[in-house]
Amino acid sequence: MLGRRFDRQRFGLLLMGDEMQPTDERMERWPRESDCLFSTSAWADDAPVVTDRDERLYRMPMGYKRSGDLLVEQAVVNAWDRRNVIYAALFCYRQSIELYLKRLVLEFERKDQPTKLSHDLSKLWERFAAIAEERGIGEGSGLSAVASLIREMHNADQISDGFRFPTDKRGNEFTFSQGIDLLNLREVMQGLENFFECADIHLSQEAG
Repeated sequence: MLGRRFDRQRFGLLLMGDEMQPTDERMERWPRESDCLFSTSAWADDAPVVTDRDERLYRMPMGYKRSGDLLVEQAVVNAWDRRNVIYAALFCYRQSIELYLKRLVLEFERKDQPTKLSHDLSKLWERFAAIAEERGIGEGSGLSAVASLIREMHNADQISDGFRFPTDKRGNEFTFSQGIDLLNLREVMQGLENFFECADIHLSQEAG
């Protein structure tokens, strides 16, 4: 039952019991019986969701990174959004790192290695670092700097739940808490993406 009173300046409506009084044009839209989340329009306009693993592994890391960028851009210009979207932005960035590492491991690790991959960034990095050593990616490529950034993200969110939920599974609060320079965050994440993309190109050429 909707009985909670919200701040009208924030949400543009007042909920009193089951009565809803829109006070802002943005809130005029309300769920309809005919609504469907996943409808189609025109082929050229629709966003395709595919099932192919390789295409997903190619597009998802870039997509989460780009989503993080867009959220940061919004947070930079809108102080009100800043406190809300930071969690989604951090999750998108972390998910991008995780998927880049998983893609590299799945594509270039020796086939006799275990295929099961976890959310643990430190373990994913260890497996990638072994590939890099075998394939001649040296320290001059920035491995130590990337390792430090992976460790920093892992310490902030060890199992990919710290930016998705208010508490862990046991109801404990997460320990990571600090102000974040959003422009620096976006710039450093761009460097990480450049590293992963170049590593993919290098390893593909070595394998070819």
